[in-house]
Order: sequence, then structure tokens, then C-alpha cells
Amino acid sequence: MTSPKMCNPNLDEPAKTKYEVRQIYKRKPANIEMASRELAPIFGLGSGFLAQQRAQTLFTHPAFRESFAEFKYNYLRGRWDLPIGDFEEVHKLLHNLKVRRDPMWIEEKFPDCTEWDVTHFYARFALRTWHEIKESKLALAGWLKDVEICPAIHVLVFALMYLQLETMRDYKKDAPMKDRINHFLDSRKADKPT
Repeated sequence: MTSPKMCNPNLDEPAKTKYEVRQIYKRKPANIEMASRELAPIFGLGSGFLAQQRAQTLFTHPAFRESFAEFKYNYLRGRWDLPIGDFEEVHKLLHNLKVRRDPMWIEEKFPDCTEWDVTHFYARFALRTWHEIKESKLALAGWLKDVEICPAIHVLVFALMYLQLETMRDYKKDAPMKDRINHFLDSRKADKPT
């Protein structure tokens, strides 16, 4: 059993973890409480009620919510067909010393993102959220405060991935039928060999 301050995610199989997150998304948990129960093992918190509660505190932490609002505004922009991040790419970018030492990745003011791809948005989200949680006086998500950077980024990338998929599902439901049909037809055209 893990202690309240510890998390031990499996960093060795990000493709498997991505698949697991997609499977949780496809099962359509009714709310974040139910999703947290399934995401807790992915976050390395174990299973059971306490693990679920710990996972849930991450989604309710103001730093997480603010960073996600920024992500929605600057990356998703109401679209429902955008790529999701890749842990290995985010991990690689964040191990670039220039990125980790540049305050633009954690400061409140959003930087110029005209040259960014999904990896940069995920990196910004993960670093900013982790930094704010570590600096917070709130007990929420306290288990993430003392975690090393790699496990912390793993947790935050896969939490963001899940929320991105859920948010895009909502956007798709709200999209006009014409847009959904055009998207379907465009994707069929792209699948056909020329």
C-alpha cells in the first residue's frame, strides 16, 4: 500500500498506459469520481477508496484546474479533432535543460505559442501544474508535492490526456451536425489510398 505522499507510476510502458487511458475514456465514467478510481493505479497510487480520493484531489486542485483552463483556451479552442500528447515526447522536451530552467514554462503569463505543437502545450501544462502544486499551501494533491519530476510529469500528462479526450467528446456533441459530417467525410478521404 502506498503512503498518502507517495506515488509510483509505471514509467516503462507509456504506450500501454496511453491505451489504458483511452480504454477508461471509452467506458465513459459517469463523473470524475468514477474516472479517478480507474486512473489511480495509472498514477501509481494503487487501488481502493483512498487511492481514488488521492487521484480525485488532483483534478480538484486549483492549480490543475487553472492550467487545464489555459490548455483549453490556448490549445483546444473548442475543437474536437486535435491530437493528444505523447508522454515520451513531453518527457524528452522536459529533460531539455533550457526548458526546465526557462520561467516561461511555469509563470502565469502565457507565452507566445505560435510555433508550438501538442507536446509543448502538454509540457507547459505539466510543469506549470506541478510547480503550482508544490508551491501551494493546500493539502489537495499533497501526494504529488514530493514526487520527482519524471513520475510527476507522467501523472500530469495522463491526467491531462484523459481530460482532453473527455472535453473533446463534449465539444463534438455540441458541434453542428454539418461539421461532424464534414469531419467524417474528410477522415474517410484521408484513409483512402491514392
